[in-house]
Amino acid sequence: MSATPDSFILGVDIGTSKVAAVVARQVRNLGNDTLEIIGIGKAANKDGVTKGNIRNLTKTKEAIAQAVNEATSRASINYANLDALFANVNIGGTLVEARSETGSITCKSPGSEVQRNDVKQLFRDVYQTSTTENNEIIHLLPLRFSVGDEAQIYDPVGHIGLKLSGDFNVISVKKTAIKQIKQSLREANSLLQDDNLMVSPLASAMSVLDDNHKRLGVVMVDIGAGTTDVVIYYDGLLRHLAILPYGGNLLTSDISEGCYLTIESAEEAKITLSATNPDECGLNMLLVVPTADGIPPIEVVAKNVALIARARLREIAALVYAEIKKSGYEQKLRAGIVLTGGTVQIKGIEGIFKDITKMHVQVGAPKGLETTALYDQVMRDHSYATALGLVWSNIKALDQRVGFDNDLNTPQEEEETDAKPTKLKKTENNWFSFRSLKGTIGGFLNDDIKGQDTY
Repeated sequence: MSATPDSFILGVDIGTSKVAAVVARQVRNLGNDTLEIIGIGKAANKDGVTKGNIRNLTKTKEAIAQAVNEATSRASINYANLDALFANVNIGGTLVEARSETGSITCKSPGSEVQRNDVKQLFRDVYQTSTTENNEIIHLLPLRFSVGDEAQIYDPVGHIGLKLSGDFNVISVKKTAIKQIKQSLREANSLLQDDNLMVSPLASAMSVLDDNHKRLGVVMVDIGAGTTDVVIYYDGLLRHLAILPYGGNLLTSDISEGCYLTIESAEEAKITLSATNPDECGLNMLLVVPTADGIPPIEVVAKNVALIARARLREIAALVYAEIKKSGYEQKLRAGIVLTGGTVQIKGIEGIFKDITKMHVQVGAPKGLETTALYDQVMRDHSYATALGLVWSNIKALDQRVGFDNDLNTPQEEEETDAKPTKLKKTENNWFSFRSLKGTIGGFLNDDIKGQDTY
């Protein structure tokens, strides 16, 4: 990772509906790492990104520039003092491909203990055999290792055996997509460069989950504008990752169609109501929604908006529940479901997910933040979760066994030292799935929806 003169860390989340930026400093407090948020910024990115794919470079770079400039301005960062402005940046949506891989090597010292260099060589071999002409591996995360006849080993270093094997989760992204992100950053600000790319859901998980969640078993659900990201941890390890091509924009489009509103007016109605329980909306309760200049506001029956939002969120919850069942960990997730993302600010969403899944559900809050002037704003606005996780990626590794090694693809001998490893460039999980969801997101088997709705 590249250090900045003032030791600040910049995270830039390029999302479907917005670009969010967070500037923070690492604070060491009684042996624990925390973040001091010193700048935040956000800019609308309408039609710039679709489900993670950059569709309009001009609009995207303008949104990046606005969000980053706002965040760095609030952080009182003087560009004149910088040779470069390094940012941790997310990548997600349909850009991501994931699969599981198994690799094995013969250790260099037969009959003796496995050395760390043996593990690094195994990583490099899996990296090289998994790389394709069109894709670049972003994350390579191990599950368990085997040494000789001994299996299910968390850390193989020190175990005695001839053959070292490991199961890995490989996440890759199309090289053209990475090129587009780099181009957007560079054109947004001549000093701006990517320092680290991270898959969006893992960045969000880094922000709102702690180690106890991951050990007990947890599902993190990040409901953004264009996608819903599902990440499952169990026994401290990443077990399942899926990115569903449905998000908060579906609520808006349904409200637009059902209430005869423009998309902008439907979004205003959704935000203004911010509720999913029709019982809280009397039949005479109206929402006054602005339209266009010179056109009178439109009155919308609030109950109708709540009914539409509720129906769509139940369908998204059913999709998430199907992924939980698919993972095989449904009965092992003692920490339940943690929700994050801009859409979870809609009132009553926890109850909908609990009704569908019959699991404990909570809205996640960012972990490890110092109390500063921006603390309350960041805690209230869940759309900053991914950007905060990107900041954390400079401080915490996705897997402590992997660390921060940037040289997986260049096999070379390295001396064993006690120094903290430098950041791993390639790391992560598998089981990304769009499955066969080509039509409407209704039509799931009844077994996928446990809850019953009376509306």
